[in-house]
Amino acid sequence: MKNIILCFLFIFSFSTISIKAQEKFTLNGTISEEKSNESLIGVSIYFPELQTGTTTNEYGFYSITLPKGTYKIIISYLGFNTIVESIIFSENITKNFNLTDALENLDEIVITQNVENLNIQAPQMSVNRLTSGTIKDIPVVLGESDIIKAITLLPGVTNAGEGSSGFNVRCCSAYQNLIL
Repeated sequence: MKNIILCFLFIFSFSTISIKAQEKFTLNGTISEEKSNESLIGVSIYFPELQTGTTTNEYGFYSITLPKGTYKIIISYLGFNTIVESIIFSENITKNFNLTDALENLDEIVITQNVENLNIQAPQMSVNRLTSGTIKDIPVVLGESDIIKAITLLPGVTNAGEGSSGFNVRCCSAYQNLIL
């Protein structure tokens, strides 16, 4: 008789745990842009009371399981207006959201300059000049100052590779450089 009572109490305790476990509900749906109805990837869905949330997948789908109750949901995405709503979790819910663009109009900026005062002899772009004094001032390890090493210190210039004597300027090949 004692074993039957213990068995009954054991079964009863697990049945109350399973009842509490059933009080969780799932919220799912898709989030898309309102104008084009295109699904949005990586939208943040956050529940501040529970300090939990999720993000949308590559199809704009989200799904989260939460305990029964009423919670505030915050949906945010860069470049779009944030949605804040209250959702009651008493059953499984499928809810789709459409985000609208967060646009700001800026005032026009006009930049003017007196063109006659500009003293442009010949427009030149991407020209760097190294003097022999500048090359001699560069720290050297075991040897003399190297012109190619000095050139690779300039912005946009990389070494052509180990064992080669050339250099690449902004991803161009070593044979496309002109040294005067």
